[in-house]
Amino acid sequence: MRVDVLLFLVFACCVRPSSSCSCFPTHVQTSICQADYAIKATILSVQDSGDFTLRYNVTVQMNFKTGQPTPSSVISIFSANNSALCGVYFSVGETYLIVGNIVNGEYRTNLCFWNIIFSDLSDFQMFALKRRIYVNNCECEIYQCFGLDCQSEADCIVPPEQTYCYYSNKACTKRGAKCSWTDHGC
Repeated sequence: MRVDVLLFLVFACCVRPSSSCSCFPTHVQTSICQADYAIKATILSVQDSGDFTLRYNVTVQMNFKTGQPTPSSVISIFSANNSALCGVYFSVGETYLIVGNIVNGEYRTNLCFWNIIFSDLSDFQMFALKRRIYVNNCECEIYQCFGLDCQSEADCIVPPEQTYCYYSNKACTKRGAKCSWTDHGC
């Protein structure tokens, strides 16, 4: 047997496969538009539900996407109990923007959605949520550029050197037949 084949086989036997959570960074507008729900909620309690799942009981304060769940309702939101499985950790008593999907009738979320302490949102993000700017412009496509060549058919391109500015201070909105960035400064 050749030495290079032997080394490959030894290496392949010694390396254990690993899995971890990975997702592309997305603009808050994209996250909300791809989700089933986006709410402002306060964490009441957390329980281990087994099967690597945490159950967060929350009180809904505002709904930014649909009519359900209604404000003042108490719901359960499920997430993996491990960040390697894309699990989100919420602190009891804290208020968050929580974004996610409804799967088999259960509210679910993960690290690939925008889940952030509500007071950490920028003034523009809060304004865009409350005025439904993100939700009302879901037909506009946002593209996150990571390299030097930023060509895309998307309506709005996030340049790599200005990610924070675009995520915090801009929305991709429809004007006539075209979508373009709002201009709220950077």
